Amino acid sequence: LLLGFTGIVSFAHTMFFGRNLLMKRRPPKTKPNHPLGFPLPPRRPESVGPRPKNSDEARANGGRRLTRTRNGVPASAPPPRHSPRPEALPVQVRENLHVASLDLLARSTVDVAAMVEKAVFVDKKRADRAISGALRERRDLGLADHRFVSQSVMSLFRWHGWVETLHLERLEERLMLSCLLDSAAVHPVARTWARRLDIDPAKLFALGGAPNWTARGEGWKRLHGGAPVNADPWRLFPTWFRDHLPLPPGGNSAKMKWLELINSFQSPQSLWTRAQGKEAKAVWNELSENGLKPWIHRQITTAAKLDRDSDVHHLGAFERGELEIQDLSSQVVGLACDPDPGERWWDVCSGAGGKALHLAALMNGKGLVVAGDVNEIRLREAVRRARRSPFRNITTKLWDGKHVIGKAGKYDGVLVDAPCSAIGTWRRNPDARWLLEREAIPRLAETQAQILKTAAPGVRPGGTLVYSVCTLTPLETRGVVQAFLAEHPHFKLDPFTNPIDGDSNDGTLQIWPQDADSDAMFIARMIRVGES
Repeated sequence: LLLGFTGIVSFAHTMFFGRNLLMKRRPPKTKPNHPLGFPLPPRRPESVGPRPKNSDEARANGGRRLTRTRNGVPASAPPPRHSPRPEALPVQVRENLHVASLDLLARSTVDVAAMVEKAVFVDKKRADRAISGALRERRDLGLADHRFVSQSVMSLFRWHGWVETLHLERLEERLMLSCLLDSAAVHPVARTWARRLDIDPAKLFALGGAPNWTARGEGWKRLHGGAPVNADPWRLFPTWFRDHLPLPPGGNSAKMKWLELINSFQSPQSLWTRAQGKEAKAVWNELSENGLKPWIHRQITTAAKLDRDSDVHHLGAFERGELEIQDLSSQVVGLACDPDPGERWWDVCSGAGGKALHLAALMNGKGLVVAGDVNEIRLREAVRRARRSPFRNITTKLWDGKHVIGKAGKYDGVLVDAPCSAIGTWRRNPDARWLLEREAIPRLAETQAQILKTAAPGVRPGGTLVYSVCTLTPLETRGVVQAFLAEHPHFKLDPFTNPIDGDSNDGTLQIWPQDADSDAMFIARMIRVGES
């Protein structure tokens, strides 16, 4: 018994000290480091915040607001103790981190493109909404990945008129060529597609930085080994497009004017922002401190253009409502309204509320802006944006489309930003050019005329009526205004200064895409001079 007990004690002693010895020799566990120097935070599957619903905001963030670092970890997850916070990094640095491998990103882009092509050409749905829906559940992709997918799919529609003439069966090849036409540099994913197609990646070159259409056409031929290809720029638009446009302005020949317009439509959209509720200079300084480079407009100092890949939604200025995403041409609409603090304004077709919010800002939060729309879902987005803003002089009302909201003749100003063919937005929505039919334009003009007629009684004597549409067709622009003035002699055009260049006009202004790197927009400002 004594010998047995001694053996048990000896065995336990050996196991105890032996285990300690092994533990001392075992290297300590280490967490993988982030490529920028700080340890990775613990994995959390949930997203950072709600997906932006406004179309401009969603496009600016590649369809959703989810921000991730490497390995799918949300950038806003709390970092380990004693490590620098990811938020301390410049926004521009954080947003450029790709999560997916090149192979995964290449496959994901093809998968999304296939779904979106069907949604547009078969189901006649908008590409931006289809992209957003397809990316919503892709937790394996980060913010930069989402942007690449979104931009690549949009390039597919932007250059559809040229690529379709080649009758290519493989979607990878159509995507590769579209991206090469759209970008100033060859993305590594394009080289991945080339290898899958048994194409030498070294032979790829980008055409997005071509100095003119002649150079782009010659480059398009070189990509196909000098084989004859159709490089007619008008093939990039519907056949009826040119028949519905006036001659663009400018001092060059008619051919050069058209080529300038086409070149502007084929350039990816710029990201315009607007400072509000705070000194604009302070907002632009905050953006610069976060690694962004705002290009401040020379005439409109509250407007600044950012790199189109900029992550705006994680800026403090945006979260405080001091920064809004709004195209420059849309900002000109609010400036043309020229509201004074304390006035009452009605934004008839408010939609997501961007222009109503601008009116509230121009009024310094004093007075009242009624944002109305027949679509309740769009009004919910207007409510969300208004709550984030520093202004409390906005109210939303569901409009029946038949009567003035409130009492007639009680508004100092009425803005009718009517639904239209939206040709002016074809830079950001290139798929729309293939969805719009020629027959829709006269129908839209009739709708615009009816809305303007219904909203006009809301203007008080001496008040302002502004009509705007983001298009270029004479039927929807000057045609609607001239017909309205002929039927309503108590309204007349009210000349104003073009905020973009300071030139005066007769009360109407047509902004072309090539004028200020923006959407196209038509604006007419009228004043009520008497009773009806």
